[in-house]
Amino acid sequence: MTKYLRHGVLTLAAFLLVAGVQSAVAQDDAQKAGAELYANNCMSCHTPTPAKMMGKPVDGLLASMDKVKNMSSPSGPLQKMQQTLKTLSPEQMKDIATYVNQLKP
Repeated sequence: MTKYLRHGVLTLAAFLLVAGVQSAVAQDDAQKAGAELYANNCMSCHTPTPAKMMGKPVDGLLASMDKVKNMSSPSGPLQKMQQTLKTLSPEQMKDIATYVNQLKP
């Protein structure tokens, strides 16, 4: 019985290790995609290191982007931001938020 228990524990540990590595790789891919999307879509108005947004939670950043994307009649810079956001998929917006989240002030 102990032999089977040990085998089960080792199998579970290996599974968790692989899942953790896959998660880290997926987050790294999202950050790379987000960096490129940010450079191509956001840096014309925002700085390369947007201090007010850096390190903020991904969900909060997405909520802010969604708010602008769904405004009924934005004006000024928000109008341009809305036009840009409307060209992005939800996944692309999340990649941008993931990238900005990992920036350090």
